[in-house]
Amino acid sequence: MKKNYLIILSFIVWACGKSSDLEIKNQEAQLSIEQDTVLIDAKDEILMAAVNMYVFDLSPDKKLLYSFDRKTNSLEILDLVHYKLLEQRKFAPDGPDAVSSFPQRLISLGNDEIMIMGFEKSGIYTTEGEFLKEIALSPTMYKQPEEIKDFGFRNDIIFLNDSTVLTGIMSFQDIYPYLVKLHLNQKELSLIKFEPIKELEKFKIEVESPKIIYTGNFNLVKFEDKILISSNFFNDAYILNPENGEYTHLTFTSELTPNSKTTGHKPLVSTPDEFSEEMKKLSQQIEFGKWLWDENEKLFYRLSYYKLPNEENEELANVYFSVFDQELNMLGEKRIPGYQKVPGTYFVKDGAIWIHENIDDELAFVRLKISLSP
Repeated sequence: MKKNYLIILSFIVWACGKSSDLEIKNQEAQLSIEQDTVLIDAKDEILMAAVNMYVFDLSPDKKLLYSFDRKTNSLEILDLVHYKLLEQRKFAPDGPDAVSSFPQRLISLGNDEIMIMGFEKSGIYTTEGEFLKEIALSPTMYKQPEEIKDFGFRNDIIFLNDSTVLTGIMSFQDIYPYLVKLHLNQKELSLIKFEPIKELEKFKIEVESPKIIYTGNFNLVKFEDKILISSNFFNDAYILNPENGEYTHLTFTSELTPNSKTTGHKPLVSTPDEFSEEMKKLSQQIEFGKWLWDENEKLFYRLSYYKLPNEENEELANVYFSVFDQELNMLGEKRIPGYQKVPGTYFVKDGAIWIHENIDDELAFVRLKISLSP
């Protein structure tokens, strides 16, 4: 990240987070998975979402998928009911309606409006490409405190309400044990102390020059008025009350996978090649995916996977599906039969996980529908 993208904070409120621990007992349930694949009709167009789908979101009713392609600066609108491309719309590369030079996140707001988050510019646009309103998500809009140096915002953001955002801190210098609330209208900031982030220190890999640091990540998922926080390193999770900063630590016991990655790598290396080798030591262990909240079924889903040793294809993996109820009890876990790919982009719709798939340069989704029985 360039220096001009670092945060400058103007107002700080410190919230002291209190924590408690809770071991969640596994519940006995029979888990079955029904799998199928749907192909999206591109109508003889080149559908860029088939190649990658990093900047996307579903409409609030989950009938449409909006995918923004950085290379073509265009918005692709997909009909997930009839499995077809509706339209490709070019957005302005410059001028008053321009989007960020590097879009990081898209959020569908309904009423044909979307929010596009970028390094130097974030705002609300119509799906036709008209810029409506700036959103204060650029680090340069906030003042940096003395306690924390050279950091930015993660693109994993949660809207707590129309004017308040919760996100994490990104830095190439240190791992800071804070989450941050952005009060958009006032352009003021509150820090929430969140000590579990320091657990990532044991997995840090750092290159001396050029400066590269890998620290893994914490993922944020909103459900009801709380935030579920998880890491790709641990089976654990945390439930945060964003109003007072208090959180509960939840531990789970898997019968199919380890409950954590292990260390054993070099934390400090000299070259990018050494960095890649040490990264491989972590990536070949269990990888815990982001939790997904199914509002209709009132269930949480999570995919985890082991990469399979294969010199020709690093994308082969054994994939595991875990299901949790609203109280975070694990209802079941199962290795997905017949599916051996590292799951890339995925989301929840119609009680199923939809996993992005490229089939001969055509966009498709593998759907995993789960059923639970006593």
